[in-house]
Amino acid sequence: MVYREVHMTEIKEILLRAAKGHPVRSISRALGIHRDTIKKYISISLDLGVDPAKDAVTDELIEKIRSEVKTVPKSFSIPRDDILLPHVKRIEAYLEKGLKGSKILTLLRRDGIEVGGSSFYRFVNTRCEDYIKKNITVRLPETEPGKYSQADFGYMGMIWDEEAGRLRKVHALIITLCSSRHMYVYLTFAQDIRAVIEGFEAAWSYFEGITIIVILDNLKPAIDKSDRYNPKINRQFLEYAQDRGFIVDPANSGHPKGKPIIERAVPYVRDNFFAGETFISLDDCRERAVEWCTNIAGKRIHGTTQKIPMEVFEAVEKASLKPCPDKRYDIPYWAVCKVHPDHHIRFGNSLYSVPTKYMSKTVDVKGDSALVKIYHKGSLIKIHKRMEPGKRSTDFDDYPAELAPYTLRNPKYQISEGYRRANEIGAFIEDILTGPYPWHRLRSAQKILRLSDKYGADRMAAALTKAKAYSIYDMRRIENMLKNNVEDMLADKEDAVQLKLDDPKFLRNSLSFNHYRKE
Repeated sequence: MVYREVHMTEIKEILLRAAKGHPVRSISRALGIHRDTIKKYISISLDLGVDPAKDAVTDELIEKIRSEVKTVPKSFSIPRDDILLPHVKRIEAYLEKGLKGSKILTLLRRDGIEVGGSSFYRFVNTRCEDYIKKNITVRLPETEPGKYSQADFGYMGMIWDEEAGRLRKVHALIITLCSSRHMYVYLTFAQDIRAVIEGFEAAWSYFEGITIIVILDNLKPAIDKSDRYNPKINRQFLEYAQDRGFIVDPANSGHPKGKPIIERAVPYVRDNFFAGETFISLDDCRERAVEWCTNIAGKRIHGTTQKIPMEVFEAVEKASLKPCPDKRYDIPYWAVCKVHPDHHIRFGNSLYSVPTKYMSKTVDVKGDSALVKIYHKGSLIKIHKRMEPGKRSTDFDDYPAELAPYTLRNPKYQISEGYRRANEIGAFIEDILTGPYPWHRLRSAQKILRLSDKYGADRMAAALTKAKAYSIYDMRRIENMLKNNVEDMLADKEDAVQLKLDDPKFLRNSLSFNHYRKE
C-alpha cells in the first residue's frame, strides 16, 4: 500500500479554503487529497478549539494538528509521484493511444511499477496535462449579485446595410448577468474592438451598473491570445476595463464548462429573437433587441434558476452593481507608426510632429477624440490635440534650433532676426514683408539673413542701403553687389533723390507713344 503524505502547507491550505466556505468535495478536487483526510484535519482543528471560519490559521496550529495525526512509518510512505513521474511520458503515450487506466496499470505492473488504482488516477488527473479532466476553467464561488457577468459573440444572420447598399452579416454581442440571468444583446456589423467596447457601454447603460468581473468567451477583438494560464488581453480593452473598474477573466479556449451561463445564449438569441424576423436597418434591429431583452427574455422563467430574470434583477442584482458613469467612454485608437525624416508621424490621415531624437524610430500612438499621445518604449514623449484628416499639428520646438528660421516661416521672427544683426537689415526685411500676404517674400528674407551671416552684418547693411536707394529688391542683384564688393559705391544723396523724383521713364511726352496721331 502506498500512502499519501500530506505536508504542512497542504494542511494549511485545507483549513484556509474551509474558512472561505469551500465545500470538502471542491477542496479534494483542487488539492488531490481524499475527502476523508480533509474532514479529519478540519475535525482535529475543531477539537483543538480552533474554528477555521472564525479563528486565524497559524503555523502553531498546523504543528499541533500534525502531532495529532498518526502517520505510517517513513519506510512504508512512498509518494506516488516519486514512483510515477519517471514514467509520465510513457503514461501520456498510453493515454494518447486511447488505453484505459486499468490496462495502463496492468502494463506498468508487468515492469514492477506498483501503485494503487486511486493513486494512479489522481496522478493522471493532476500530472498528465494532456489528460487533465477539464471541469471548469474559472472557479466561481456562489454567484453573488452584481459580481459576475459573461459575454460572447455570435453570428445572427443578414441585414440590409443602408450605407453599403447591400446585405451584410450581423453579429450579436451578448452580455448576461450571472446572478439574475438578465441579458443584453448588442447587434453590430463589425467584430472589432470598437464594436466590443460600444456593446459593453450600451450594456452598462441598459443595466444601469457594472459587474466586478466579466468572463469573456475569448472574443478575438478583446483577447489577443487565448491561453489556459497566461491569456493576453487586448491593450485597448484592458484600458477600457481599468477605466470602468471591472476585471477581465477570459475563459479557457474550447472549454464550454468555463462559461456555462453564456454557453447556450447565442443559439437562444438567434432562434428566439432574430430568426424569422424582418429588420429594415441595423438601428431597427438594435431597438427591437432591447425590447426583446426586457419583455421576452427578461420575463421568461429561466430553465436553470426557475425564476424570472427581470424580477430577480430589479429586486436583488440591480442595487449590487457598481454605478455606471454618465459620460460615455471615449474609445481610443492605437497604432504603431514610423517617425519620418520631416519629424512627423502619420496617424488617422493627419500629421503630428515628434522631437528630432526619435527620427526613423518606431513609436506607439494612442488617439481619442481630443488628444493624440505618442509613446516610445512605454514612455510618453509627445501630446498633440487631435486634428482632422488632412491637417497637421507641428510643434516647432521639435525641430533643431538651427533650422528654426526655415521651419517657422514667421515674418515677425525674420524681422526680429534682421534687427538683431543691424537696423538697416531689419528695416529692409520689415519693408519687404509688409502687406497682407508676406509669405511669398519669406525666402527673400531668409536669403538676406544667410548673406549677412556669410559676408557680415556691416557689408549686408551697406548693400541693403544701396539697394533701397535704387529700389532694388532682387536678391540676386543684392548678392552680386556683395560678390563684386560694390555695396559701398552709392551715388550722392541729391542725385539719388533726383533720380527717384525724376524717373527717366516719365521724361518723354505722352504723345510720343501715340503712333497714330495726326500730322
